Amino acid sequence: MLWNPDFVILGTETYNPHPSTGMISVSEAYDFVRKWNAKECFIVHYSGSLDFEDGKNQWFRGPAKAMTSTRLQNTINEQLKLTGNDGKFNITVAQQGQIWTVDHNRKGEGVLEANLPMGKYLEIESLKNYILQFEKVEKENKLYLTIEDRINRYSLEFVNPHLDKNNQDILYGEPMRGMLAKGPELKMKIIPGSDYPNNSQIHVDIVRGKKQMFEDNLLINPIDTNRLKRFARENFT
Repeated sequence: MLWNPDFVILGTETYNPHPSTGMISVSEAYDFVRKWNAKECFIVHYSGSLDFEDGKNQWFRGPAKAMTSTRLQNTINEQLKLTGNDGKFNITVAQQGQIWTVDHNRKGEGVLEANLPMGKYLEIESLKNYILQFEKVEKENKLYLTIEDRINRYSLEFVNPHLDKNNQDILYGEPMRGMLAKGPELKMKIIPGSDYPNNSQIHVDIVRGKKQMFEDNLLINPIDTNRLKRFARENFT
């Protein structure tokens, strides 16, 4: 129910975990943001008073005192440089009277530029649970596909990725072949969604020999449907 929200407000009493407060900490907020795929997050209720107790431990290396809003924001920004997935996640220390408005210019939203090439990399977020990352490696004629939810992450590679000759909404990826083993193979099809005419489903079917590695229908919005179709036609025709 909490997957991919527009924004999240988290009450964080301290920076370091202190269960006695009955609230989460800022350091735990990083995990929630990644788990829920929440790109916009606001921190409220911070005082940091119990963080002074961590300074009594000579081996403790995290913040060991209360911070001003500016210092806390700078600490969060530094942490997100390491763990924020190249700017994908944003955590803001909320100020009194602050008003949030939706940013329509975020990646994947707004108007699709029809004249610009899609490039060799595409990331799509389904409307429930999944993130897909496609990367075409021209030199090796490979497709790298990552499928991630809040628990699992599948990192897969296929050779000779190509669209079906009779249906450009079907993408195939052939298995890698080694001395003793054969890799997985891919069949992915874009089909109209049943809940709304402009939404679509991506039926992803990945097998390795006789073993089913992944199979599911992933619902995507109209903008990402067009982005995926353009990406596939530009790279796999």
